[in-house]
Amino acid sequence: MVWREFWMLLLASCLSGCMALPDVSERPWQQALPTSDSGRLAQIAVASSASGELSGFRLIGNGTEALQARLALIEAATRSLDLQVYQFKGDAIGRALMRALRDAAVRGVRVRVLVDDLYTAGDDGLWLALSSQPGVELRLFNPFLAARDSPVSRLLESALGDERLHRRMHNKLMVADGVLALAGGRNIADAYYLPMPQGSFVDIDVLVAGALVPQMAQAFDLYWNSEYSHALSSVLELALSEPPKRHDWADALDRPCDTEACAALERIRREPSALAVEFAQGRLAMKQALALAASDSPMKIENVEVATDIGMLATSGAQVRLLVAHAIRQARQEVTVVSPYLIPGPAGVAGIATLRQRGVAVTLLTNSMAATDEPMVHLGYRKYRAAMLREGVALYEWSPARGGRVLRELLVGGTVLRLHTKAALIDRELVFLGSMNFDPRSRDLNTEFGLLIRSPELAEELHALLQRLLREGAYRLHLDDDGRTLHWTASDSGRHIEAVEPDTDFGSRLLLDLLEPFVPEEML
Repeated sequence: MVWREFWMLLLASCLSGCMALPDVSERPWQQALPTSDSGRLAQIAVASSASGELSGFRLIGNGTEALQARLALIEAATRSLDLQVYQFKGDAIGRALMRALRDAAVRGVRVRVLVDDLYTAGDDGLWLALSSQPGVELRLFNPFLAARDSPVSRLLESALGDERLHRRMHNKLMVADGVLALAGGRNIADAYYLPMPQGSFVDIDVLVAGALVPQMAQAFDLYWNSEYSHALSSVLELALSEPPKRHDWADALDRPCDTEACAALERIRREPSALAVEFAQGRLAMKQALALAASDSPMKIENVEVATDIGMLATSGAQVRLLVAHAIRQARQEVTVVSPYLIPGPAGVAGIATLRQRGVAVTLLTNSMAATDEPMVHLGYRKYRAAMLREGVALYEWSPARGGRVLRELLVGGTVLRLHTKAALIDRELVFLGSMNFDPRSRDLNTEFGLLIRSPELAEELHALLQRLLREGAYRLHLDDDGRTLHWTASDSGRHIEAVEPDTDFGSRLLLDLLEPFVPEEML
């Protein structure tokens, strides 16, 4: 059975090589609608942000408020909704947001949804149900033309087929009525907002109002009009000999749901969080600041070295990684980086050494082996731990057990938590938040989006949150006197915990050891 499936997938990969994406060269350029002073969201934006060059920013650090923010933007929109995301699952959260987007279109809102195609396997019927609503347009970025029904087959096709399929759109961005926007690291799936038995994610979003929002809308337009963005209907027409029948998907969004995830979702909708109250009152508590928005070019999918200039970056030509790297190199006192997937490489270690030689304190937080949902990435990361510690880095690894025990308010109820936050804090003044991990995949393969915000007030808020994550949810790594051997301590007590990877068993450690020679770092 395994060999039969392998040969079928290999055949699908070969066939996909003979297929070409639909030609969109004659498609008219479509852009964000002009902003308006009318409408509920426009009134909230004016009341919540300063005028001129400043923008308003609100950190969202828990799953309840993250979901409520998305629902509030969708449900209050009167003109337009633009949503760009890497993963949009057809689970309880995904269907709830799909229904909200559909209902917005019924009200006359123009809805544009752009989803990377890697994780849409098996959900074509749901997307057909959403895109059949007049006013909703759905496009898939870098779509698969074969192997549309299986996530495993897509991963195999990306490995064996066209190289472009290995490069994905990792951006997360939402713009509502052109006046309020949301960016960060969260995808749309239950695990980012709800307590899930297999584990959930700790992440941070930022809600934005003011001068930066039109630039974020411009970043969306760049991808929406890219030659790699294709209407769902055109992809299915080319990829499938027989698209799903209407009776199979017509009611897909409204089918009853009695799972625990759906029950938890309903509790969230009724919970009067601080953010929900502020939306109801018509004014959001925001920090006012200057900021830069950066977006990689969609042409990164073709390994083309080009930069996307957004707004204030027009004279610098910076992509996301260049923007963040430049800011970190200018640090005077301290740098804190949080990334679920952290592979510094030799150049990163050399950069850390340069900072340390100038007396800059460097703190890094990433997932432990037990916490990561990408064990192969841990292989790339662990090779550099001793080198970073020798440079004097304060290195922390997230513990799913400790994090789930002490940070339960980050989700509705308690669960095992995994780190998914992508953030940097520089000199308690600059804040980076976005979709970019600090690894080769984000640097070289995936497209990313991020914000660099100059705000001591916002930096202090993020610092307090990160210190809590470090203190209560992570282990700290130490290097023994031999300069090679590691041990872990509970970061809030300094008590010795482990001389091997915490919370793991011998079998899982042995498996990674056996796989290590076969995993190329540049593909992680």
